[in-house]
Amino acid sequence: MDYSPDDWVILKVSFATRDRTFTQLRVLGGWRGGYLSGDAWRINSGIQAVHADDLEYRFVGRSGSVYLCRRGGYRMSRIMASGLEELKRQPTVVDAEVLEDRNWFEPGLLEALLSTAADDTAVK
Repeated sequence: MDYSPDDWVILKVSFATRDRTFTQLRVLGGWRGGYLSGDAWRINSGIQAVHADDLEYRFVGRSGSVYLCRRGGYRMSRIMASGLEELKRQPTVVDAEVLEDRNWFEPGLLEALLSTAADDTAVK
């Protein structure tokens, strides 16, 4: 499934389960509604890969979904902020932060961002 949010940000989300702690990068997307529909938000399953061209980034999620995110659309909307707060209330979520915009296609960037936190390590 492909999604094309109007606004989007990248989240760094830390999780803790009984067996392990880990960190994922996720896309938080927002859609502006209209006369017949309200605003909406959606968080992907975790970024597995990123592709890019001059117009957009294509973030491939763990579930196989693809988020088509326009360059220049990196911003947090009010509905997205409510989605972030809902995410933070989940029992396995330790922390979730919005990352600063950057060139998401830069080689090694996703790995470097994840290496700053414990990833798939056993809880001691």
